[in-house]
Amino acid sequence: MSTMKFKRTKAYCLATAGSTVDGRVIDDKMLDEMAKSYDPKTYAARLNIEHIRGVTGDAPFRSYGDVVSLSVGQVQVNLNGQIETRKALFGDFDVLEDAIKLNSQGQKLYPSVEIEPNFGGKGFAYLMGVALTDSPAAIATERLQFNRAAPGSIVLNGETPLALELADEKGTTTEAGQGFLSGLQGILDGFAAKFTSKPTDPKPAEPAQQQVAQGFDMQAFSALFTGFAKTVEGALQSQAAAQREEMDQLALKFAALDKRVESTPAPGQQQRPQANGSNFARTDC
Repeated sequence: MSTMKFKRTKAYCLATAGSTVDGRVIDDKMLDEMAKSYDPKTYAARLNIEHIRGVTGDAPFRSYGDVVSLSVGQVQVNLNGQIETRKALFGDFDVLEDAIKLNSQGQKLYPSVEIEPNFGGKGFAYLMGVALTDSPAAIATERLQFNRAAPGSIVLNGETPLALELADEKGTTTEAGQGFLSGLQGILDGFAAKFTSKPTDPKPAEPAQQQVAQGFDMQAFSALFTGFAKTVEGALQSQAAAQREEMDQLALKFAALDKRVESTPAPGQQQRPQANGSNFARTDC
């Protein structure tokens, strides 16, 4: 039997004290009580989608993880140019792979807290759940970013590198594209060879300005990128010329076909008699 794997996140800002965007009020006391009282063994707050709890456990309205712990702190909120310092509730999660996948797709990026102001009739506020949403009610909630590799960090690069190719209509690489890539590779190789330092015998340290001047040749740099520009221009011109020639050939073939169609009688059509006066139209009166 497989065990569900959770990934721990960093602590995110879940809510701030003050008025919410829909007119309700969260006060400092509620945030303090939730942070102090929260215990998953007493009642575990789970992550859901848009405050909807499904009954089957199937997507999309299944649970996506658990709230592990809560704490309070201070955040700066910008309200029309006025900076306010507000008390904030922070929470960290154990999230499932479904939550990580959804987050990586840019969906349901913000937390929305579910508060019970009188938990179990004991007179204190308790966090009952957190919804993943795109429209939170609380102000200054923190955008959630779950990373499948390292919880709490941000990864900007994709998992698979892209390969640059110039393709024609058939999906194959054109000769112009191959020439461009070959030229580009040669230029990059030359650039690397020019500016990669070679092992040399140790020498006394030189002033920083002189080292920069010797390590970077602006003229060589300019020449390399001039060659790059010429390679690109040549590849584009070659490809454009090939396309123009192909279009000219198609135009000639179309004109010849059109002329042949015009001179060919339709099936079953009789040739029109010559108007030489030998044939008269006959009409019944």
